[in-house]
Amino acid sequence: MIEPFANDHQSMQIGDLVIENQKDKIIIYGDIDLTFDELGYAQAQQLYELSGKIVQAFADKNLYSKNDAESKENDDQLDKDIDNPFL
Repeated sequence: MIEPFANDHQSMQIGDLVIENQKDKIIIYGDIDLTFDELGYAQAQQLYELSGKIVQAFADKNLYSKNDAESKENDDQLDKDIDNPFL
């Protein structure tokens, strides 16, 4: 199992679904047939565990709210002049 956003070199495969880890994103491609049997159950558990780890990584690093704050801080500068592109 990969550690989401921890490095740029981990990858894993569930069925024909390939998951590549990078520090700024998780790349998922391919497909998977979740059959209603023991193998399908095992693959569904892997997907569930991976999804939980990805969501937890977002929560732990608080990435979404941090980016919003930085973006708002950069855009709300009163003393900053911005050229009007329509003039």
